[in-house]
Amino acid sequence: MATTELSRRDVLRRGVVVTSAAGAALAFPSVVHAEASGSGGVQLTKIHTLTSRFHEARSKQDIDLLMSLWAADATFETGGNTYSGKDEIRAFFLASGSFIEHRMAFSPTYKTGVDIHGNRATLYFECHDVQLETGLMVTHLFLAGKLAKVQGEWLFWQMVGGAAPLSVDEIYWP
Repeated sequence: MATTELSRRDVLRRGVVVTSAAGAALAFPSVVHAEASGSGGVQLTKIHTLTSRFHEARSKQDIDLLMSLWAADATFETGGNTYSGKDEIRAFFLASGSFIEHRMAFSPTYKTGVDIHGNRATLYFECHDVQLETGLMVTHLFLAGKLAKVQGEWLFWQMVGGAAPLSVDEIYWP
């Protein structure tokens, strides 16, 4: 039986590697899942990035970033109105609460639902907006519908949005 002598430095180095890997798995589970499950996990991670960028764009009032997340032929239905194409969708968002007053948009990620079918996917997520000036939660909304994969990137395509009163369990669409 052969034995290997380890220095204190070798033990510490291996400990750091194992601890770093475990920390990454806890901090970024969808990334680890993506590596473990192949292409489907990678696509799921891209869709979660899309929803994250949506909240970032609204929080930073970055209309150009927001519009980069929508397909050229996208539709968005809300409040009984349908907005078609990026110009109409842009006009809607510029007149919406998060672009009128500065808010931070959050999403309860455990309520996000994604179902991928090739170059199309269905998505549901919620947006809870906090007014930065007061710290009060001022809106509870959902965004749901179909995504399209265009040139390797997932984009909002045929979406519906509306009120989503606070609930731990309720899903508001379909």
